Amino acid sequence: LELGSPKARQGIIPEEYVLTRLAEDPTEPRYRARQRRARFVSKKGNCNVAHKNIREQGRFLQDVFTTLVDLKWPHTLLIFTMSFLCSWLLFAMAWWLIAFAHGDLAPSEGTAEPCVTSIHSFSSAFLFSIEVQVTIGFGGRMVTEECPLAILIL
Repeated sequence: LELGSPKARQGIIPEEYVLTRLAEDPTEPRYRARQRRARFVSKKGNCNVAHKNIREQGRFLQDVFTTLVDLKWPHTLLIFTMSFLCSWLLFAMAWWLIAFAHGDLAPSEGTAEPCVTSIHSFSSAFLFSIEVQVTIGFGGRMVTEECPLAILIL
């Protein structure tokens, strides 16, 4: 570029005639320094909001989703894992009780069809509970038509 010629970023039309500049107030400074705002989350990922002096602490725990988001990730992961394990154990106990009540845990020759095939102990009831809830499909264990309660729990 030659001396005196317009720079690459400048146009041929003078600044005061550009249409986008007509709506601006000429007395106001063109460039303002931006105000720094406080961040909710720091650049390192730490939460800058602290829940202190909350009047009703129980209301904070009513919103479970927000509470889980605000927890540290190992605690959230622990709660997530424990919820699955507790659910599997609860339903394993239900399947085991159904098998126990129907007499499937100690089968004798010539007995009726079991409620759930191949449940002989709590560990097999636990594995059946995982199979049902994870929907990986049934291996050798399946609900039969013998017990309406087992069909209802399924």
